[in-house]
Amino acid sequence: MLKKEQKNGQEFNLKIMKKIILIAMCLIIISCKENIKESVTNTQNIKKMNNLKNAPYNISELENNIKYNYDTLSLDYINKVKTSLTNKNFKFLEKKQFDDKILDVFSFNINNYKNNIIVLRPALFTEIVIKDQQFVLIEDSETDNGDDINSELEYYYNSYVFHNDKISFNWLKNNEKEVLKDLVVEYGYNKDKELMKFIFKEFDFDNNISFHNLIFSKELISGKFKLRLEILNDIENIVYGGIVEGYTDVKEGNGYNSLPEIVETIRKHPNLYLEPEKSIAFLYEKDLRIGVVGHIESNLKSDTGYKSLLKSQNYFNNSRLKGYVENVFGDNTTLSNIISAKINDSDGFTNLRQEKNTSSAILEKVKTGSEIEVLDKTGDWWLVVTKAGNKGYIFKTKIVSE
Repeated sequence: MLKKEQKNGQEFNLKIMKKIILIAMCLIIISCKENIKESVTNTQNIKKMNNLKNAPYNISELENNIKYNYDTLSLDYINKVKTSLTNKNFKFLEKKQFDDKILDVFSFNINNYKNNIIVLRPALFTEIVIKDQQFVLIEDSETDNGDDINSELEYYYNSYVFHNDKISFNWLKNNEKEVLKDLVVEYGYNKDKELMKFIFKEFDFDNNISFHNLIFSKELISGKFKLRLEILNDIENIVYGGIVEGYTDVKEGNGYNSLPEIVETIRKHPNLYLEPEKSIAFLYEKDLRIGVVGHIESNLKSDTGYKSLLKSQNYFNNSRLKGYVENVFGDNTTLSNIISAKINDSDGFTNLRQEKNTSSAILEKVKTGSEIEVLDKTGDWWLVVTKAGNKGYIFKTKIVSE
């Protein structure tokens, strides 16, 4: 009986040992698979990193043709800024949030580049992304002497950029307004309308170079200028307070003062711009939306083929431009036949009629002194177009040619 029990015990222990060995072998196999998988993933990541490009602005040319590579930026200096931010309780974003915010604010996809340190634009004092630390190091000309940092600037700049912190925004307005201006002019950031109001308030719209830099960005790949449509929308809404209904009234403002010079620049150097004629048409569209008609009129009168170009492109889908050009310069009217004139009526206004009689429908009451274009002087009732874009008839004694 004892022998039988011993035998059964041995068989039980053997089964247990077999199970333990089997489990161990499974664990070894799983571990090997995980190691292989991790090795493959690491290899893929290395291959992906090798395929990424170098950051385009990391090598900067200083004075006397000396070049500086920002990839060699001092780690002690970076850590000093990071420590300063940490001590001020700055809230660092997670990597995905950080990457998305950089793209949103600076229009720069840092994941396209292998570098950990990425300069965002070519400038003597610039903004530098530290990818693995999730912050932007902003260079300051006042501390360009060794390891000194402007801890307040670093903190308030990062707090505004990544958290839209209003206290930080106000500090920057009062102390470092140029870095706010750079966000708009250099990077085209316009999501914060309070920022746009602040920048527009002091912006020199009469300077065509500054205006060009504001409304155009330069594409990294093509190297060509691309119109910033949203910035122009902000000028319309913030500087001019919206659009006018017709073309009689003109909005007060100086936002488009440099537009003729910009159009001339595009015409002289079309190869520098993406879709140059489409850009010009959009600028005229914005002009017309706030009641300025002189720029497009001058273009149409000086270039008799421009109307045909616009028509062939369906006015680049600009409805106000289409309506104005077709109403003022219709197919049955040549530019050379158009006469500029004004209304002169002792009543203070005269009626624009749909037909050549006093019982016809009134299309518009045109004020005395208002400029009109006379399209046809046949008979007593002249065919005219008003500044509001309405075409109809006015009795000839109410019209004085300029």
